[in-house]
Amino acid sequence: VKTIDGGYEFGLFKNKLTLEAGWYRKSTTNLLLNAQLPRTTGFSTAVKNIGELRNEGWEFTLNTYNITTPKFKWQSSFNISFNKNKVMSLADGQQSLSSTVAYVSQFNKPLYIAEVGKPSGMMIGYIWDGNYQYSDFDNPSSGVYILKPNVSGNGSVRSTIQPGDIKYKDLNGDGTMTDADVTFIGRGQPIHTGGFTNNFSYKGFELNVFFSWSYGNNIFNANRLIMEGNSNGWALINQYATYADRWSPTNPSNLYYRTRGQGPIGLFSSRTVEDGSYIKLKTVSLSYSVPYNIIKKLYMSNLSLSVSGQNLHTWTKYSGLDPEVSTRGDLLTPGFDYSSYPRSPMIVFGLKAAF
Repeated sequence: VKTIDGGYEFGLFKNKLTLEAGWYRKSTTNLLLNAQLPRTTGFSTAVKNIGELRNEGWEFTLNTYNITTPKFKWQSSFNISFNKNKVMSLADGQQSLSSTVAYVSQFNKPLYIAEVGKPSGMMIGYIWDGNYQYSDFDNPSSGVYILKPNVSGNGSVRSTIQPGDIKYKDLNGDGTMTDADVTFIGRGQPIHTGGFTNNFSYKGFELNVFFSWSYGNNIFNANRLIMEGNSNGWALINQYATYADRWSPTNPSNLYYRTRGQGPIGLFSSRTVEDGSYIKLKTVSLSYSVPYNIIKKLYMSNLSLSVSGQNLHTWTKYSGLDPEVSTRGDLLTPGFDYSSYPRSPMIVFGLKAAF
């Protein structure tokens, strides 16, 4: 590991306002990655210490004493971090390394890729383009629908595609879905993260409120593959309530494909890539220290009562249970959500006494 960092700190108004700024560059070498081996060895890959990754960014912390009186105090702390992650090298002569996440056996194509000169944890797949509508087909007779020649397929046999089936963008214009149509569909790394803390005190009361956030990262919501269209084609699988709005002849929706309209099984697409940005009310704690002139009558030297809550509320556009998730969360496969447990809200009461 090679690290270069530097920082600057200054204060104003008798240090009632202080700002800390820091820059860093951390290069990690000899990462464990799968390296391709010559065919003569009898093995296709082997784990070797070959990779190099660079993290570079800025960190800022602002501390302020907003109000300071004999009875009431209010102090705040705000921090934000910007990190740029870049793959510097892989195996000898290797420009990219794809990763397949363990999900279900039908989904065996790579979902993540690491390329030299780009961030790690980039998601790849097809660009979702809604559903096929009646206008995409010729209708030579009642109940017969033939995909128009100028309309691309979705990877299935063209004659089997029907109105309401899922549709993808044909990026290379060859009329169907191939590996040439696979492209970047999301990023697992956030643009910036941070936190905001406020501490209040009034006589014997102490209140702490802490917010945290992440911005600019995507989450691949694999739960929706099963529960919002049954893309595996399994029988007797319950679905989310949202799938009631699926395509039908009387509801030509572009949101959810028709029943059994998932196209080729095992394809990852941007349909289930979501914005993973969030702001979370992470912690709120309140305590009260009973005045000594009251507790001394009980032969006590200290008595305090407290209540604290964690993970109380989250503001996010993510449709899953919790955007702070990564069930396959190593460096190469961040932001994958499948059958995860959310960070549950928690309330804790406390009493501390000293005699």
